[in-house]
Amino acid sequence: MSFLDKVCGKLGLMDTVDTDEEFKESPLPTENVNETKSKKAAGTSSTATSFSNVINMPKANITAVKPSVKVIVVEPFSFDDAQHIADHLKNHKPVVVNFENTDQEVARRMIDFISGTVYALAGTIKKVGNNIFLCTPSNVDVAYTPKNEEESELVMPWLNK
Repeated sequence: MSFLDKVCGKLGLMDTVDTDEEFKESPLPTENVNETKSKKAAGTSSTATSFSNVINMPKANITAVKPSVKVIVVEPFSFDDAQHIADHLKNHKPVVVNFENTDQEVARRMIDFISGTVYALAGTIKKVGNNIFLCTPSNVDVAYTPKNEEESELVMPWLNK
């Protein structure tokens, strides 16, 4: 490398090109990455650590991902469907029950049966719409505030705690 190339390189007018001689003068670090980590942990510094720009990235643990909760939607037509809803709740699955196409007397009896099941399982039952209820077991928390809380208390007076 000529004198002129060095001056231009220092002034930023030209890219400096390293020669083989300069590489021989400054030896590359031959330390193992694990040795470098142990020195950092021990608090000692070395010139090799300044050359290392490699960072270990943690791998995603696929087995640590929890399986998603499956919500069951049921439109019952007879009282016999109440037992299926109770079975889903016993298996720790939340159930949305739509009583829009169910006879009112049958729906009232089913709500009584389902609310007993929810109580036994320490779960919750919430009215989320007109004749639509969300029944959840104890492993599911529901944060829901109806627009008119007085209306909710009139429909389900047994939920007063």
